[in-house]
Amino acid sequence: MDVVEGGLARFELFAGLPEEAVRDIERGCRWCSFHSGDQVFDSESDTLEVYFVVEGAVRILTQAEDREVALADVLAGNYFGELAAIDGRKRSARVVATHDTVLASLDRPAFLDTMRRYPEIALRVLERLARIIRNLDQRVTQLSTQNEAQRIYGELVRLAQPDAARPDAWHIPDLPNHKEIASWAGTSREVVAQAIGELARDGVVRRKTMGLVICDWPRLQLMAKEASP
Repeated sequence: MDVVEGGLARFELFAGLPEEAVRDIERGCRWCSFHSGDQVFDSESDTLEVYFVVEGAVRILTQAEDREVALADVLAGNYFGELAAIDGRKRSARVVATHDTVLASLDRPAFLDTMRRYPEIALRVLERLARIIRNLDQRVTQLSTQNEAQRIYGELVRLAQPDAARPDAWHIPDLPNHKEIASWAGTSREVVAQAIGELARDGVVRRKTMGLVICDWPRLQLMAKEASP
């Protein structure tokens, strides 16, 4: 597809660069579109581009034993793939589009040259890598110290938001499917279905069309912390 003029100007990574410099980077990119569910690249692939999410969103997934675990969602205005571009090694994760998505990709030599020419970009990349390491540390701790039920309850807590129609009430207006929750909780869709069903039977949650009403918010929070094996 054609270059989307101004598509990279919204990225914090390029903040402060001259407009012409950003346009040069745009012209050096390969532009492509993906439908929701399309794979951008697989783990162990030897592609070395850095991808910029101009529109839409992608999800980064890794394999843990017999199931996939979600590591992060990358939304418009952010980028991914810089690790392989920096060290020249194969991809460590799989990436799929979660919405119809437009990506701009910059090959490894061009990305490394951009960091050399603009040290402020290199510093921002380092800061991002530091955040990724910290987030992965927390993710590993969660997966290794919490049981499956705790992780599912914790994911429901993360998804919940205040219900504007009911003071002091919480809900999940658009509950993801069981497979998606399972990928974040590091479990199977069957275990997710069982856990949510038990919550409903115990009166902690109640299904409502495509969402979930949290009937006992304090109890759900407590269960996320203290679920028994």
